[in-house]
Amino acid sequence: MTTGSRDLKKEKYWQEIIERQRQSGKNQSQFCKDEGLASDKFSYWKKVLNKRYKAKNLTPPLENKINIPFVPLNIQDNFELTNKQNSEQIEICKIVLRISSNPDKSTLACILQSLGA
Repeated sequence: MTTGSRDLKKEKYWQEIIERQRQSGKNQSQFCKDEGLASDKFSYWKKVLNKRYKAKNLTPPLENKINIPFVPLNIQDNFELTNKQNSEQIEICKIVLRISSNPDKSTLACILQSLGA
């Protein structure tokens, strides 16, 4: 379906392609080569769609090449640490995390990123 000179099907197609490239972790050149896509068309559509995001005051999806795994959290009511001297407390947006004073840094980073901190 075309609206004016815009082809919404083509836009949707390229949005999906650009998102697949972001999620692949590959650079644009390698992704296009592997997928049999013309790199210049990819660049054109990426530029056009980013302009549309900006025109609508939306931010384009982040080009995050770090794959953050899901971090399950067990939440307990009335949670208390038995040894408060060896623990830290972090409060983010009314969420309180109580952690050991020597937490696993990668797990803590994943938790904080999933909370948007």
